[in-house]
Amino acid sequence: MNKNNPWMNLALITQLGISMFIPIAGCFFLGRYLDARFETAPLFLFILTIMGVLAAFRNLFVLGTRAAQNKSKERDHDTNDE
Repeated sequence: MNKNNPWMNLALITQLGISMFIPIAGCFFLGRYLDARFETAPLFLFILTIMGVLAAFRNLFVLGTRAAQNKSKERDHDTNDE
């Protein structure tokens, strides 16, 4: 596999964006719904939005760790082939 493949880079950037957007947006809208349902002003909105942001950063950490491990494996594989 080509290391400088633009499609692989685009896929990684897209995956990072989606893995940040979905938890934040999902928790935000769930918080709004629960606040409207139980009439608790911004309580659930704040709590769930913070949880969504934390989940998004966790996703970034996991994806970054996997990408670094894959890059390390590719580098080791290329070194062994020489």
